[in-house]
Amino acid sequence: MHRRPILALCGATLAVLIAPSAALAAGGPKVTVRIEGRTHTLLAPTTAQTHTGFVRKGGAPAGACPATSAAGALDVASHHHWSGKFDSGIGDYFITTILGDTESGTHSFWGIWVDNRFATTGACGIKLRRGDRVLFAVAPATGTVYPTALSAPRHATAGHAFIVKVVYFNARGKAEPLKGARIAGQGVGSAVTNKHGTATITDDRAGALVLGASEPGYIRAATVRVRVAG
Repeated sequence: MHRRPILALCGATLAVLIAPSAALAAGGPKVTVRIEGRTHTLLAPTTAQTHTGFVRKGGAPAGACPATSAAGALDVASHHHWSGKFDSGIGDYFITTILGDTESGTHSFWGIWVDNRFATTGACGIKLRRGDRVLFAVAPATGTVYPTALSAPRHATAGHAFIVKVVYFNARGKAEPLKGARIAGQGVGSAVTNKHGTATITDDRAGALVLGASEPGYIRAATVRVRVAG
């Protein structure tokens, strides 16, 4: 779910104020970052080790945006490839571009979810804990959108059917079955989930099968890999 953000990010060159090396070594929380663009995944789930200091991108004053925040995690995970303008009035960024995908905020914007719950503050204001899962995704400026997740067995046998499941996370971050989600993967065509959020897949080829799930009005799920034995 989302509400139109009061905070976000915009273009400029990178400048991060880094604390002395001893403090930097201590670091901040290690989290997982995923970035879903308008048409495709820009960054699969990636571990990001945040560090001490402050993000100074887009004119942020020293001390305003901790590098241990969601903004710092984004900076590390994207290798600084995001743009944002710091708004001193609200003390945070308005994000417009991440990894080349620009959203002006007129029709869509960059939303942020932490552990599948929509963040109601800007990236600098999001205090992260070790193990948090941070999702940056394009969301419509009006209406609601929910993150999804796809699960599948790690192993399958060629020519034998197996079950996959898709859920979406409601406003409280609780998983609910998602009906109508399309499952796609090379060599298996597509399947649609039923009211229980499940679908049956059969792959006649041995090897690694990468599956994805999507449904209009929802954020696409991270892909999963199934090892299909001959």
